[in-house]
Amino acid sequence: MIIMRNMVAKAAQWPIRAFTLLESLVTLAVVAFLTLSLSGSVTGIFQQVETNLFYLRFEYLYRDSQRLAAAKGANVELQLTKDKISNGKSSLVIPKNIHLDKGQTLVFDAKGGNSSLTKIRFSSDKEVVTYQLNMGSGKYKKTVS
Repeated sequence: MIIMRNMVAKAAQWPIRAFTLLESLVTLAVVAFLTLSLSGSVTGIFQQVETNLFYLRFEYLYRDSQRLAAAKGANVELQLTKDKISNGKSSLVIPKNIHLDKGQTLVFDAKGGNSSLTKIRFSSDKEVVTYQLNMGSGKYKKTVS
């Protein structure tokens, strides 16, 4: 009870003060400026992360198609079109900021290797990523320029 009286007495000693209209407007302007200036950089970072995740998913789908061909003991086709990449079991949508230079079909044999020296080129505003496929082994060399 005594503690409660002390708290009420201390609260009565300090009058409640509010911000003036000018202080509120200045605070609002600063917060709005910071929010708008940071939102542009966040959008750029988000697009860069989306781009990097796409390349990682593409590489995973490529290796997964090789494994699928080896496990089935039959040919598996990896079809690359302008808007998606698919191996019949899994598909990957190409983001709007990344463009595939040309559509093509990669065929993996029963051992998981491919039978062509195909180049796969993805281009975006900031970079061009090229995958040079090695014949027979199913491996590739990634080049970013």
